[in-house]
Amino acid sequence: MMKKPVFPRIIGLLFLYGAVFVAIVMIQFTKQGGFTRRIGDFVITGQYRAPEAGDMPGSANKYFLQGGIRIFFGGLEFSLTGDDDGFGFVKTGGERDLVLPGAMVLSGEGVVFSFPGGTELSFSTQYIKGKPELRISARLDEETEVLELPYKPLKTSRIQDDGEGQFLVLAEGENYTFGHSSLDNRRQVLLLNRDEPGISYWAVPEKNAFGPEDFIISQARDKQEYENALNRWREQNYSLWNRLIANASEEDLIIAYEAESLRRGTYRLAQSAVPAAFLTGNQKTFRSSVFLGQMTAGLRSLSAFEREKIGRLSRLLNEKSLDFLKEPNVFEFFALRDYGAFIDDGAALVSALDPLTLTADISPGIIEGFVDWQIYRPRADNPFARLIDQACFLISERMRRDAGGELCLVFLEEAADPLFNLRLGKALVAYGESAREEPWAALGRSLILSVLSLENAEGTFPGGLLLSETGEPGENGGLPRQSAALIYRVLAPGDYFPRAAPVNAGTGGLWAWTAASALRVVQTNGILDIAVSFPVGETHYMILRGVKPFAKIQLYDMDFRTDPQFERYDSSGWVYSAQEQTLLLKMKHRSAVEHIRLFYL
Repeated sequence: MMKKPVFPRIIGLLFLYGAVFVAIVMIQFTKQGGFTRRIGDFVITGQYRAPEAGDMPGSANKYFLQGGIRIFFGGLEFSLTGDDDGFGFVKTGGERDLVLPGAMVLSGEGVVFSFPGGTELSFSTQYIKGKPELRISARLDEETEVLELPYKPLKTSRIQDDGEGQFLVLAEGENYTFGHSSLDNRRQVLLLNRDEPGISYWAVPEKNAFGPEDFIISQARDKQEYENALNRWREQNYSLWNRLIANASEEDLIIAYEAESLRRGTYRLAQSAVPAAFLTGNQKTFRSSVFLGQMTAGLRSLSAFEREKIGRLSRLLNEKSLDFLKEPNVFEFFALRDYGAFIDDGAALVSALDPLTLTADISPGIIEGFVDWQIYRPRADNPFARLIDQACFLISERMRRDAGGELCLVFLEEAADPLFNLRLGKALVAYGESAREEPWAALGRSLILSVLSLENAEGTFPGGLLLSETGEPGENGGLPRQSAALIYRVLAPGDYFPRAAPVNAGTGGLWAWTAASALRVVQTNGILDIAVSFPVGETHYMILRGVKPFAKIQLYDMDFRTDPQFERYDSSGWVYSAQEQTLLLKMKHRSAVEHIRLFYL
């Protein structure tokens, strides 16, 4: 066999090694020198540098930087340079420091700049109603209080006042705004701090033809007229429940009857009217324990309810499913129990949600989340804020009115669920009142009254409605009808409906299951003073969760000893479970406001 010549093989290997060397050099130098890159809908300009000793290695999407960075979006230039343009870090002591980004990592439609010391600054774009939005957020190191990011308009842009205390940037045929973000307009500097680490800058969408005013029914336009209509509904059903109570076996009916009797001053008669079969049966849960006692069983029921609900929500969060938002007021549920990790996980899912993929069935959860976040995390960036417009838009697309104009409901896939509409109505009322958007609050009241108008003479509601060929809503006869007491539970009207109420401003996992009309808390010098409002001469029960072990308790300004048999006596009493960190309490009101004082060592 003839051997191949050696010399050509050597030449071939030299060419191969040379090609590899050239490729390595080219790859190295693509990450050096000046650059201009488009990421999503914004443009970055700056200068790469070669990796140095001590640089942390990264992925192929990591680039080391030298000098400053400029970012262009929506007719503005955002500057991360040292050119006396205002960029810098304000430290804890008030001193100002200029630190330039050392590296950037590209990811999808965004980029994250990292600075010496640990601060990170990210830019990303998304679309809302077909319009671009730039999201800027900072993760500050421990020594930095504020990151100041300067901006200035491009030569082709102009700034004008919108007449409402904000300004608009007119660029490329669009109007852009920062909304109510934290900024110093005189210095033209954005302010990112620990309380407000995120800022949005977006193109203002064109006004949609839909206006909530178009769907507001007559009784919902005025808040007092709405309250009058709601009270008439309660009066009508109280008469019905009064006739049914003697043979009642449905806990919802028992609760509705007791709560409404409290309002009318007939509470003791209502308590004595509850059938013995219900008191000794297995239909009773923690929900009615605030009226009827049996607190040990009530606590077992509450614990089982919480375990099941937490397990279900935890599974949905682990699966990164937005179906967790179908649970009413889920963020309030987490906040009351001080489940910070669940709140963070849920907020991360909401923050990652593309508004264009938002669906109408979770819109009530978005609106509830916006309001609850303002209550329980008022100083943190609200992840629901950027989704509110899209949620309202989805609702508007599915709103339908009857020919008479006094019934308006939201239909999903040509079907309307009364319970869904009731929940949505309550959410819109809360949102409208919180955001001072009265038309949306009036629309929420319209949905609520529309649902209540569906009740028949027997006190039941359709399980669902369908649209006819003419577009008129009609009952879906294939679904079972629902009781007025169930509607009452979802609506939860009045001061005495059983509910989970925050104690100590809803922090630390301390909360109460109660029917008290009000709870007020003062904590001083190791004493937790809970003021409870309830009608004079009446007795109610409370389950206080998250109560840490205490030295003693006072009722009526007197030390009160625990007694496992406290429910048997015609007086107040309590028992404490250290394992559950739960205080079970019976309170007989000698005055309209009684005080529960817990003394800690």
